[in-house]
Amino acid sequence: MMLSRRAFLLEASGCLLANLPLVGWASGTASGGRSFLEVFAFTCPHCYQLALQLRLWLPLHPHVTHYPVHIISTADDLKLAAAGYAATLLGQGEAYRQALFKAIHTDKRPADEKTLVAVAESLGLVSQRLVQTMQGTEVAELLARSERITRQFQITATPTLVIDQHSVRLPERDPLDILQEAFGP
Repeated sequence: MMLSRRAFLLEASGCLLANLPLVGWASGTASGGRSFLEVFAFTCPHCYQLALQLRLWLPLHPHVTHYPVHIISTADDLKLAAAGYAATLLGQGEAYRQALFKAIHTDKRPADEKTLVAVAESLGLVSQRLVQTMQGTEVAELLARSERITRQFQITATPTLVIDQHSVRLPERDPLDILQEAFGP
């Protein structure tokens, strides 16, 4: 039986998200605050721009919790997401995300294994440890969950926002405008 989007997210908030404290996902915010999922792709220039904007916007909205989720729609997405989740599990998630976005979009480096490793090493991560973590069960579980979110919401474009675990906002408008409408300027 196919779950509705709302039912899926309610289920996700109870089990899917609650089991992932290492990557920042939780069953809701402890303070009763609001949250959003940002489904993104490292190769998307719009996602890169949103990531840059969020670095400025999020500190101004401490009551809002942000959960970045890698889109899984191609084999390349799988590889990039695995590297991002591995870096998160190794304690360098957001730094890795920003550095990989910069490497791909500003430095014009290819989104390949060599770049994934070079970015990790630039942050002080040991490349062998990154690769081992990418191949581990924790990353496999995170990838499967990202893939389920991508399929459940039929996400085919990025960035896509899921606000307060029940409202899906697709990228028909500027994502920052959507966030400001939902959470205030």
